[in-house]
Amino acid sequence: MKKIILSIFMLSILVNVNAQQKLPTSAEIEAFYKSKTYIVLDNNIFGMWNNAIREAVEKDWTITPFEFITPDEFKVKMKRPGASFILTTDTYFEGQKEMGLFTSLSILLGKQNGTLNTMPDIAEFPLAYENIDYDEYYYKLGLALRFVQNHIKYLKENPDESSMSVMNLYRKAKKNTKEKTLYVRKSDLAANVNTVLYIKKYYSGKVKIASIDEIETVIENKDANALILHLVRPDKDIDGTLCMKMLIDAEKAELYYFDYHKIKRKKKPGAFMIDDFKSIEK
Repeated sequence: MKKIILSIFMLSILVNVNAQQKLPTSAEIEAFYKSKTYIVLDNNIFGMWNNAIREAVEKDWTITPFEFITPDEFKVKMKRPGASFILTTDTYFEGQKEMGLFTSLSILLGKQNGTLNTMPDIAEFPLAYENIDYDEYYYKLGLALRFVQNHIKYLKENPDESSMSVMNLYRKAKKNTKEKTLYVRKSDLAANVNTVLYIKKYYSGKVKIASIDEIETVIENKDANALILHLVRPDKDIDGTLCMKMLIDAEKAELYYFDYHKIKRKKKPGAFMIDDFKSIEK
């Protein structure tokens, strides 16, 4: 994945960035652990982002001390090396810019005399394509925050893997899913596996086709027996666009499965497919 635009929707700023995404260095991880993390709020005090991120951070952020700040405060604090930040960024897969941007939850490190272009990336979690309604992913913010903290802790404990790509690191994390129940939305499943009966042809584990409210409850309760499907796809299937698929443990926010594919409307929709069920069956 490559970051070309850093779009803080709270600030309405667009900045061109040409550096390819990479894992942070050991020095950057150490600097993050010594930092205070600032969460940038929306200028619209009644906006959904403010309430959702406040609730999620206060409940689930434990890795560093934190404070909520305004966009104007961010413009000053971003130049402090002892500061880190939680905000959203727009990113795209290399070669796919024309197909649309992903909105990601990003953890950035302050940099003396730095700009938005040069602030080090510590972690990133893809939330949705940038034109997807907030309701589709806001209920997963707590899970996303716990996920990125796990990611950062892993990099601290395994500094030799800083040379790996993020995608390879995620794919390496595959675990046995059959001891837990998969919670999925019907709309996230391909048409030929959108019922439990169809799914059983390819996967022998437990699957619950659930509503957003049911999945939100499972996440809030940190259900030790649940895996959440997080799917990132465009609102309409367009050939050549990308679909990312993640299965994340609701209790510890550990990654059990990650993959992505290019959408081909007739053969590979933007959904969790037969091939995915076959892969986790192994």
